[in-house]
Amino acid sequence: MSTAPISSLEDPMESMAFEAPDLRSSYDVVVVGGGVAGLSAALTLVRAGVSVCVLERTDYSPWRPGETLSPVAFAELRQLLAPEPLETDGFLESHGLEATWGSEQPQHHSFLTNPYGSGWHVERRHLDGLLASHARSLQVPLWRSTCVTHLEREGHGWRVKVRTPRGPAELRCEALVDATGRSAQVARQSGMRRRNWDALCSVSGVIDRPAGFQQQHLVVEATPQGWWYAAPLPEGRLILTLLSDVDVLQRYGALQPAGWSALFSTTRYLRERVGELEAVSRLQVRRCETSRLEHAAGAGWVAVGDAAAMWDPLSSSGILKGLRTGRTAARALCSALGGSSGALEDYARREAEEFTRYLSARHAHYTLEQRWAGEDFWQRRLTAPAG
Repeated sequence: MSTAPISSLEDPMESMAFEAPDLRSSYDVVVVGGGVAGLSAALTLVRAGVSVCVLERTDYSPWRPGETLSPVAFAELRQLLAPEPLETDGFLESHGLEATWGSEQPQHHSFLTNPYGSGWHVERRHLDGLLASHARSLQVPLWRSTCVTHLEREGHGWRVKVRTPRGPAELRCEALVDATGRSAQVARQSGMRRRNWDALCSVSGVIDRPAGFQQQHLVVEATPQGWWYAAPLPEGRLILTLLSDVDVLQRYGALQPAGWSALFSTTRYLRERVGELEAVSRLQVRRCETSRLEHAAGAGWVAVGDAAAMWDPLSSSGILKGLRTGRTAARALCSALGGSSGALEDYARREAEEFTRYLSARHAHYTLEQRWAGEDFWQRRLTAPAG
C-alpha cells in the first residue's frame, strides 16, 4: 500500500467520494466514528465476515491530536494492515524520548534497543486517512461528512438516522460501535454516564521546525503550571503542546497565543532547543481529561477508544489504545452476534480493570515530580485516585 504525502492529504481519499446511500441499507454493525479506534474495529469485523459500515462526521481534513506512534503502537498498526505492508511515506522515524521530569537533568529513553524497532512521528490526519483508504480497499462503506441525528431501538437492533451531504438517510443494524471520542454519543444516548478524574486540557501550536531542533524524538518538560511536549512532524514542522487543568490555563491566559507563548518562555530545556518562538496566531485547544464511561458496552452497542475511556496523554497510549480496543471490541461483537450472551459484558469488565491499572500507573508517574508539589496542577495529582 502506498501513502500520499501530507501536503496532498486528500489525495488518498479521492476514491471515497460520497455515494448516495441506499435508504434500505442494513448491516450487521454500524461504526459511528472513523478515527483509529473505529477503523480498527471495522477492519477486524469485515475480516471476520461481518458486514459493517463506518460513519465519519468529517472529511478527514480537520486537525486531529496524536502525533507519535510508539514502537508497540507501530507494531499493532502493521498487524492491523497485514498482509499488506505498511509503507512509511509521510512518517518520520522517532528515536526515543527525552524527559525533564522529577529532576533538573533530562533523562533519555532510546528506542534503538526496543524489540519492536523505532517509533514514528506522523500527522494524525494522514494516519486516519491511511486506515480509511485500507478499509475502502476491503469494500467497507465509509460515509464521510455524515452526522448521526437519531438512534432508535428496532427489535433486537437499531435504526440509525443520519444527515449526509446529499440529505437525510437511514441505516439499520444489529449492533453499534461507539467511536465518537469523548462525546460518547451512542453510549450517552443509551443512558451511560461518564466520570471525570481531572480537568486536563491541551493547547497546541504547530510551527516550522527550528534549525536547532534536530532531534527526531519526543521532548517532554515539566513546569510549575503543567507540562509541555514537543514532537517533530513530517515536512519540517514541530508541534508544541502545553497540558494543564482548564482553570490553570485560564488563570495564565494560556488559552490565547500571548499567554501560551509567555508560559513557553519560562521553560528551560524546550526553550533552549526551540529558541525564540515565532509568532503563533492559532492554537488548537482540546479537552483531554482522564475519564471513562461507567460501562463500556451494553445491549447491542460497544464503546472503543476515547469513547470508552480517555487516558492522560502522558501515557502516550492514545493511538495504541484505539487500535487495541477497536480490535477487542470487534471480537466481542462477533461473539455476541454469534450468540454469546456474556461477550460484551466481559469486554466492559476488562476495560474497567485496565482503567484501574492505568490510574495506578498515572499516579505513580506524576508522583515522580515533587518540585512543585504545592502548585495546583501537581497537588491535585499527588493524591491517590479513587477507582
